[in-house]
Amino acid sequence: MRRDFRSYLKNAKRHLVLAEDAIQKNEDAEWLLIPSVILAWSAIELFVNNRCSDLNSLPEDMFELHEKAFLLEKRLRFENKGAKIGKFILEGNEYQALENKILFLLSKLGSRDATKLKGGTLWGRFENFKELRDSLVHPRREKYTKLSPDEVRQHINTATELIQEISKRIWKKKIEI
Repeated sequence: MRRDFRSYLKNAKRHLVLAEDAIQKNEDAEWLLIPSVILAWSAIELFVNNRCSDLNSLPEDMFELHEKAFLLEKRLRFENKGAKIGKFILEGNEYQALENKILFLLSKLGSRDATKLKGGTLWGRFENFKELRDSLVHPRREKYTKLSPDEVRQHINTATELIQEISKRIWKKKIEI
């Protein structure tokens, strides 16, 4: 099986269908709904992270060093000794939030202002999706998250639409999903 964002979305949908079948039979479906949400979120992450990695192959002068550090999720450090004294170098890891990567890509390469996306309904749905994903990946005993197939379907649609929107804004084309 190929591990790309499309396969993650496909598997999220497959889990959702299985969950709906389980519900029809009065069986537990949560074990299918949770991975469906996580797979849909992972599809967005995979798409965005791969786009950031792809940009590393573009000409060096297209990005400032701090932008390259951001894209590669590396720490920028000033070297004060050794052969590279007086220069900035990239080292270690410095992970960036998915939403920041999306906003950077759109601001740097997008055809339209990133603030228009952030203020829109799609971004609001993305933020709700993030809250749900966080509650599933970082669960708390005092806060139980109940899932419904309709809610999960909405989040799969949000993942698909956001990937499409990023593609339209950066490459000015609809991506095949």
